[in-house]
Amino acid sequence: GGGMELEVVEAYDEQDEARFVVSEIARLEAEAEVLPGQCAVMYRTNAQSRVLEEEFIRRGMKYRLVRGTRFYERKEVKDVIAYLRLVHNPHDSVSMARVINTPTRGIGARTVASLEGWAFKLETSVFGALLELQREADGASLPLPSPFSARARQALLRFSGLLTTLIAARDELTLPELFDLTLARSGYRDFVRDGTREGDERWENLLELRGVTQEYASVDPSESLFLFLEAVALVSDVDSLTDDDRGPALLTLHAAKGLEFRVVFLIGLDEGLVPHNRSMDDVEAMEEERRLCYVGVTRAMDHLYLLHTFRRTIFGTNE
Repeated sequence: GGGMELEVVEAYDEQDEARFVVSEIARLEAEAEVLPGQCAVMYRTNAQSRVLEEEFIRRGMKYRLVRGTRFYERKEVKDVIAYLRLVHNPHDSVSMARVINTPTRGIGARTVASLEGWAFKLETSVFGALLELQREADGASLPLPSPFSARARQALLRFSGLLTTLIAARDELTLPELFDLTLARSGYRDFVRDGTREGDERWENLLELRGVTQEYASVDPSESLFLFLEAVALVSDVDSLTDDDRGPALLTLHAAKGLEFRVVFLIGLDEGLVPHNRSMDDVEAMEEERRLCYVGVTRAMDHLYLLHTFRRTIFGTNE
């Protein structure tokens, strides 16, 4: 039978797209057309949830992620943010513990425990102890000699050198440049891009995070990192708005099979996302993209919005 026509919406960019979706859900709720929990927003890649999550948080509206993890709770995102926090404040012990051996660089739990114990005896932070270790390597005499084997000492000195390099670059490079340098020099870029599909998805999340740093590219390097970390803290520390069954559902097309909602917003219908870049030269993969799109379209019981953008940042580049 006949029903409401599909609604095709062109937004200017992904931020405008998210604003439309959240505003339209708020309007539908205010006019008592649907309950928020009867709405769903579907997208092709996990990375796309970031802009939506931030918009819901800005509006103070509840939402829930279906079969997914909040963007700023994803391991690779937390790891890289920890690196950047450490560059901003090298005495941050929580961030230090997270990344000192991520990716693996020969600094095991026993070495970390010894480093922390040595730092305590020196009455300094772990970073302060690393600087003392470098002084010792340069020939200085310390009141308390380091307790490390030659192999552990070299691993710690390499990490200390990495941090020193990044800290020196902090006030010289734009934030996107500092982000790129951090991923390259830490080895995290190659660690994530391991040739697997999961690795590709993790890399897409990091490119999405890099897109956030682009918003600070014109800010003075002496301030941009602090402002970025402050903004990230504001959106990543909000727990009360998520995982509420009464909120709209955010989910990938892969997670949508078998579910139905009265209202569905299918976002990101732009070449490169739907269909995905990985599918362009593969007939079977392109068929799978069509099936995924069909899954999203058929999840809507009453009303379907199809959204694309005039311009969009896809995997770190403007399209």
